[in-house]
Amino acid sequence: MSRVSPVDRAALAILAGGVVAYPTESVFGLGCDPLEAGAVARILAIKRRRVESGLILLAANMDQIEAYIRPSPGERERMLASWPGPVTWVVAATPASSPTGR
Repeated sequence: MSRVSPVDRAALAILAGGVVAYPTESVFGLGCDPLEAGAVARILAIKRRRVESGLILLAANMDQIEAYIRPSPGERERMLASWPGPVTWVVAATPASSPTGR
């Protein structure tokens, strides 16, 4: 009988539309598939946050988030120059960043 690793369990939970907790540089985060409206709604409910307040997207590379953000050319250059690293960028979002398309 093989054991399922914690990372595999988290991946399976996300693929099933669930929410996971994970460690970041300084705090624990809550994560889900950003295209799963129900999972995003659960995170908003857990955090008691309004949808208008937004959420954080984590990505391993720019390809993973290009459809969701609209950085200026200067912001994009600075983002790529600091990648990878424990840096938070606040940039304009595209309608694709919301599961509802708003």
